[in-house]
Amino acid sequence: PARALALAAGDYLEDDGSVFRWPGSARDHAGRWWLDSGRIDPRDGWNADGRQPRTGPATGLVWNPGDGSGRWTAGFAAHARAADSDHVGLHRDGPGAAFTWLAGSTVGPLDVAATWRSVTGGWSSDDDARDEFEHQRDDLALGARFDLTPGAYVDLAVDRRHQRNRIQAPGDPAAWDTGNLASWRSWSARARAFIALNDATVLTPVAEILREDFDGPVVDEIWLPATVMDHANRMWRLGTALAWLPDPDRLLALTGEYLEIRTRQAWLAGDDSGLPRSDHLSALSLRVAGEQRLYWWLSLRASLSLTRVGHRGTGDVAAPDDWVADPAGGAALHLGAWGADVTVGGAPLPEPWRWLAAERGADLRLHATIHRDF
Repeated sequence: PARALALAAGDYLEDDGSVFRWPGSARDHAGRWWLDSGRIDPRDGWNADGRQPRTGPATGLVWNPGDGSGRWTAGFAAHARAADSDHVGLHRDGPGAAFTWLAGSTVGPLDVAATWRSVTGGWSSDDDARDEFEHQRDDLALGARFDLTPGAYVDLAVDRRHQRNRIQAPGDPAAWDTGNLASWRSWSARARAFIALNDATVLTPVAEILREDFDGPVVDEIWLPATVMDHANRMWRLGTALAWLPDPDRLLALTGEYLEIRTRQAWLAGDDSGLPRSDHLSALSLRVAGEQRLYWWLSLRASLSLTRVGHRGTGDVAAPDDWVADPAGGAALHLGAWGADVTVGGAPLPEPWRWLAAERGADLRLHATIHRDF
């Protein structure tokens, strides 16, 4: 994950850090264990101002019995915070822990895999724990990778979420309790293709659509008696990258991406004076990234992202600056089967959460990954 952040790579470069987002590619990156720090603020650790969880420590393993040539592939990941593993949500709800299991197989020219992600978490806002939000969710995903031509292949993935929330208002005894609010209504689908234009140049188009529907609170919601909100959030994005890879030791990539988010919250119970509220965010990003191995044991990486953000709506989200710049740099140590990656800079929160929270983020951030191949 640290390499992908240093290169602002997202879904546009082949990288083992995205195995659980694109399970169909698991066999390509099997035979690796990794331990990841998550995004760290040197002053605040893994917390952003005490409210917004950043991504925390994680570990993962992907294994294929034939060094990538076996029919079966298996994987497991554990996240101290669920943010890194969340592919089906725009709503950050104080995640505590996430566990993901992966199983895949090769059927002729097709690599297929399924994942199950189990997440639990929540928060309490006072000492007697009477103001609480608890949640549990299970994400089921399918992925597939298949070759179009000898120089092109497609990666597909879909997710479906079962989410259960419980909300308890302040008071001792509790003023009210919603009980379990369950939903199967959230899902996402995404596709990407890697197309070799020649021996050294690859074109990578990416498309994604996400639909999130559930009942629960919002971040920073002001508690009112018997208040529950219905969320209907939508996101779609399109992008493409052009990467130049003359050899395994050098990389130069140019990426353009357009992202659009529409959120809507309506009162199901309680105070309806706010009426339905909505936000419409759009972001156009341009990125340049490079990687160079200097010695057999050392590589350097750097990237710069420029994003123009637009905001319209009736919600509480403040409009970020028109243009936001995100520089990042990193280094990698190659020590036989072992490796270590360190990244400095990059966005403070994963997109698109960042734009929903209107965080520009000029503070220093750190991220580190240790991995071993076997």
